[in-house]
Amino acid sequence: MDFQGHHLLVALTFSLLFLFLHSPLPTNASTNKLVEGVCNKTINNGDCINALESDPRTATTSELKDLAKIALQMAVANSTKSKAYIYDLLNKNHTQPIKQCSFWYGAVVGSFRSALGELDEDTLTANYDAKVAADGANICENALASAGVQVPSISTRNNYVRLYSSIGFEVTNDL
Repeated sequence: MDFQGHHLLVALTFSLLFLFLHSPLPTNASTNKLVEGVCNKTINNGDCINALESDPRTATTSELKDLAKIALQMAVANSTKSKAYIYDLLNKNHTQPIKQCSFWYGAVVGSFRSALGELDEDTLTANYDAKVAADGANICENALASAGVQVPSISTRNNYVRLYSSIGFEVTNDL
């Protein structure tokens, strides 16, 4: 192969590689539309999509009830870990606001568990339970603010509860 032919082959190879790497990957359009349809109605569309797509089951989900189960399972797991974190924090820092947060996270977990359990029996109750789960996070955040206490790690967890509550409410609202 001559020098020009070699350069042409190298240029063509790099061009094809560039096009391949910058082409959109094939996706499941029904899942994307399902997730987008729910997330467009939540408090934060981008965070909702990121949260739901972090679970690999979402990619193969085409039914709203299945997406609701996934979302509420994620909410239960996230809030249970947050409750444990706040409880551990309370053992190190016995302030009243953290004590209130620890108490209210029990209600948050209970609400998400109830919503998940009601999906097959009573979607209206599941919808209500998903919505009120955010109340515990809001009370926790207000307790911190009222006492002038800033605990960014708890505030972040409160934001996740509000996000999952919004997702749970919207996904069950359409069942």
